Amino acid sequence: MVFGMEGRPEEVTEAPRFVEESFFSGSRIGEAIDWALARRDREIHCDIQGVLISTGSAVRFRGRLLKVKKSVLARRIAVLVEEDLRRRKTDELDIVLTVGAEGSTNADVAASEITMLNYLKRNIADDMFYDGRDLQQAVKDVSKMKSSHQISCTVWGRRASDRLPIMISGTLIGSSSMPAPILPEGFLEVRVEPEGSVGDPKIFLVAQPQLLIGPRSNPNLTIMAEKVYIQPYAWREAPAYRDVLEARNLTVTIRGGMKLIENVSFSIQEGEMLAIIGESGAGKSMTIKSLIGDVPSTGVARIAGVDSRQTSKVRYFFGYCPQDLNYMYETFTPMENIIAFGKQYDIPEWQLINRGKQLLKDFNILDKGSNLTRELSGGEQRRVSIAIALVHRPKVLLMDEPTSGLDPDNRNELWHFLDYVNQEYGTSIVVVTHYPAEAEFCDKVAVYMRGKSLVAFGSPAKLKESMPARGFSVGVVLEDVDPRARKTLEEVKGVQFVLQRGELLKVFTEEPLEVIAESCLQALKDKGIAVKIVKTKAVADMVDYYIAITRGLITGTIEK
Repeated sequence: MVFGMEGRPEEVTEAPRFVEESFFSGSRIGEAIDWALARRDREIHCDIQGVLISTGSAVRFRGRLLKVKKSVLARRIAVLVEEDLRRRKTDELDIVLTVGAEGSTNADVAASEITMLNYLKRNIADDMFYDGRDLQQAVKDVSKMKSSHQISCTVWGRRASDRLPIMISGTLIGSSSMPAPILPEGFLEVRVEPEGSVGDPKIFLVAQPQLLIGPRSNPNLTIMAEKVYIQPYAWREAPAYRDVLEARNLTVTIRGGMKLIENVSFSIQEGEMLAIIGESGAGKSMTIKSLIGDVPSTGVARIAGVDSRQTSKVRYFFGYCPQDLNYMYETFTPMENIIAFGKQYDIPEWQLINRGKQLLKDFNILDKGSNLTRELSGGEQRRVSIAIALVHRPKVLLMDEPTSGLDPDNRNELWHFLDYVNQEYGTSIVVVTHYPAEAEFCDKVAVYMRGKSLVAFGSPAKLKESMPARGFSVGVVLEDVDPRARKTLEEVKGVQFVLQRGELLKVFTEEPLEVIAESCLQALKDKGIAVKIVKTKAVADMVDYYIAITRGLITGTIEK
């Protein structure tokens, strides 16, 4: 007879996400640039302290690294400002600041301290930054984009007429290249709408700093550029949002007044993974369809802050993988499928090809890129379907029973792959599954029951802690399955309920577990039921939780 002890911390705390961090003084900005260049495919964030050169005041801010420049004459970085960390904010910071070495005069900020942060997430940003003297390159880059795209452009520089500082923000409507005495020079045309929509819009010509020849247009509408920030797909920028996916009192009603789901409320934050589990017909897939605007609903449904009823807009913020893989063109290659489906998001083909190659490489199927889809294995086809859903870089990936029909090994492999997608791309993932054990892979779990819709929502740890004794139980492993064992244990004084899976029985109680273990062992002995192992602190899993809540043994809780 063996008595085991299996414990866990009393309080479950979330471990901080791993981050690679490196600190540099302002005089070592060249080393900071080398550090960033060695991680050029990662999304790098910076914490900068220094002096704002224009005012001489101290400044501290945090932001995302946009570009680095390292040459004989210049060593600086460009940072998209995400948070102003100054205690006293006398004025607004530019949304993009260039940072040079300590004592620098050819940047916005002379840095005294630079902290580089790598969250091990792939850099998938589309925005671009250029020095004023790099407009020729900007012209080459924007010429690849469709003219139908609304390309946002912000420019800092000096007005040609009086050399006064000026900043404009508007829509890029044209670009051109003209000969110059030394090298060709680039020009951008930016349409700026009047404030309050009163008056006519103005068209500004953005030019490189001129040395020998003057501007070729109205000097009052010509800007000698110092910084140019371009957002190629600004028309599908998400509004400010707190939760990347939100449902509040979400209800779907069909003719006759029958409610398929009723008053469903939950939310997940950026980067979280959610499992939706429950029996068939409980409303899991209907919730997904209402969240993406496929079925009419009442209540609130938002993805990335966009109302799901705005189907023409919200579609850019989610990727959807149906259970059936037959929606793909089986006579197309994976790359051809990516291009065919990606065109619905108005992404140029050259960019779909670049993104598709990267996705197929990341998913370890680049060598299958020229095979017909029908020639791929089921697991490879699933990866292609995920690549299709991610090519437009959505905020949320929704998957309807992707592991249905897979054996345990392949299910486990797919979940490890989804975890990779979540970490590598920062994509929030929602998975509908009828396997409760798969919920352990996720940050949050939503439990559905037929006729009741959502009955529980929260982290797996919190849900399991809502069981008796915070999810601890007496674990009994029998020598052989005996149909008398469960009833025998349920009759032990102090036992609330017993869950059985084969030879394993878990006895849940609020009484001291050691005392109940002795009582259980004696009761089984009295019945002549052979016991192999008894654990006085067996830990509940999500299968235990799901069985308990669907049998009405416990009441579900919904985390706010």
